[in-house]
Amino acid sequence: MTTLLEVGHLSKKFVSGGGPFRPVRSMHAVNDVSFSVSVGRVVGVVGESGCGKSTLARLILRLIEPTGGSVQFEDLDLLAQKPKPMRALRARMQMVFQDPYSAIDPRYTIRDAVTEPFDIQGHRYTAKEKDAKTAELLDMVGLSGHLANSYPHQLSGGQKQRVGIARALALNPALLVLDEPTASLDVSVQAQIISLLEKLQDELNLTYIFISHDLSLVKYFCDEVLVMYLGRVVEVLPDTEAAARHPYTRTLLDSTFDPDPRLRRTIEPLAGEVPSPFDLPPGCAFAARCPSATGKCSTELPVLSSDGGHPVACHHPL
Repeated sequence: MTTLLEVGHLSKKFVSGGGPFRPVRSMHAVNDVSFSVSVGRVVGVVGESGCGKSTLARLILRLIEPTGGSVQFEDLDLLAQKPKPMRALRARMQMVFQDPYSAIDPRYTIRDAVTEPFDIQGHRYTAKEKDAKTAELLDMVGLSGHLANSYPHQLSGGQKQRVGIARALALNPALLVLDEPTASLDVSVQAQIISLLEKLQDELNLTYIFISHDLSLVKYFCDEVLVMYLGRVVEVLPDTEAAARHPYTRTLLDSTFDPDPRLRRTIEPLAGEVPSPFDLPPGCAFAARCPSATGKCSTELPVLSSDGGHPVACHHPL
């Protein structure tokens, strides 16, 4: 398979505080993350809130600048690009945001929203050509062209998210980063959006990075899964049927409920507290909550290794 995106040792450190009564504090929202994405694949990113998923998404698209590492997209070093070529490259990589209610400017009509990418990229279309582009994009995501003159407040959440997807598709991207695109939608609407994304992937040969809290949805929709914990990738599942090797991944997977009451099981909650991201322990950040932890786990940081199976960062993999 052709590699579309290659991320190497990517990190982002945020610094806060500093003053007469507050010391300077720093945290690694993303810490030494490496992975690759092949053309046509759907790579899921999962983990608890605050583990760095959305920061990773923004780093990949260079919406924020990393502290270190590299991002190669279509064999180009994104971090070495000057502003003008970087803007042109963004036509090939787009993002669909979590909240459809705030992702679209409320002052814009739907026509303005979906054709804004053409203006940003310097495409000079007449009003008639913009109308045709708008109708084409809305039809692509299952919306009526009659909505072109509507404003966001006149649309439902599901319709707004479809508009966000249409806007992301305007410039024929190769990569879509989907930051929890169904999180704020009703379950029935979530199914419609996922069905739409599957259809678009088949028709347009799209590649997705899919960020989600919904493990059942990730298992259904994704080809492989990155599991993050406090800024680091702790496991890479090569497919959604692979058995978890990291205790944290096992806990995540065990927390999903089966709709069949006969298959439901008792869930044992994790003990201990999540460490502060501003004061991580020297060893494994999960050690205080892990039933398999030993003294080595508290002092020595595990690295992502494929010994014995797929990649996992654990001294005592399952």
